[in-house]
Amino acid sequence: MNDAATGRARPCIALLGNPSDLFGGTVLAATIDTFETVVDIIPTTFYAPPAFLSDAAELQRLVFERVAAGRAGCAMTLRSDVPSQAGLGGSSAILIATVRAIDSYYGLGLAPLDIAAVAWAVERDDLGIVAGPHDRVIQALGGLQLMDFSGPDRIGRHRCVDATLLPPLLIAWPNEPDQASDDGHRLVWERIQAGDTMLGRQLLEFASIAEHGTAALEGGDHATFADAVDTNFDLRCSLFDVDADDRRLVDVARAAGGAAKLSGSGGSIVAVPRPGGRLEEISEALVAAGASVSRSVRIALAP
Repeated sequence: MNDAATGRARPCIALLGNPSDLFGGTVLAATIDTFETVVDIIPTTFYAPPAFLSDAAELQRLVFERVAAGRAGCAMTLRSDVPSQAGLGGSSAILIATVRAIDSYYGLGLAPLDIAAVAWAVERDDLGIVAGPHDRVIQALGGLQLMDFSGPDRIGRHRCVDATLLPPLLIAWPNEPDQASDDGHRLVWERIQAGDTMLGRQLLEFASIAEHGTAALEGGDHATFADAVDTNFDLRCSLFDVDADDRRLVDVARAAGGAAKLSGSGGSIVAVPRPGGRLEEISEALVAAGASVSRSVRIALAP
């Protein structure tokens, strides 16, 4: 056990394939350096129970009980600048950072996918959130990853993709928080559980988009990659209820020369310029439409 420990996590964006991860699909996703979530742990009196000194105390308590129950007490704090309910993996970032801090503090030796599995179990089993593994897995692995979730363990098979191949990126989000990220997932999940096989086949089209778009990216074909970004959003709109503000931001980005889609499950979008388009013009159009924008987003490796 250390005198103190820190765990960090970055927000994430899905570039292609989401939301198929909950349904055995494939997702191209990345962690980004725009924001950061940090959890610090310091010792308390040896026999004291843990103290969780943040607004996310319940999340941190659930993590502690899963991986460190019965161990010596500690105090845990949190700081995060990830926008709330923006579809950037803010809640899972809290969990990932907390597990990393606990792992470091108590010397547990957890592997990245173990960390992802703990975070996913807390959200899925303890909190009852309907969500796939992709946020937790990409935040645990870091970088740009093509993740196939069709296997029996559901945590997926993963391949690192060269992030330098990406065109310039931006993310944009409305100033007001959006709907909870599992609202749309829950309705579709219930239909699948009720035996809607046609919907299940349609959802797997997201996996094909991710694979095709990634191949285009690795082949230097940014035009086809941008087409895949747009196709991903259009397919989502045909299967899920998409918030009007999210649709509006996508429309604004497209009209300014970009391809755009939801970065997660609603609340923010990710946009790339089409060949001949300029990221600056897309950014200016989104700001004029009342959005907050982070331009020239960089891919972040796991800490």
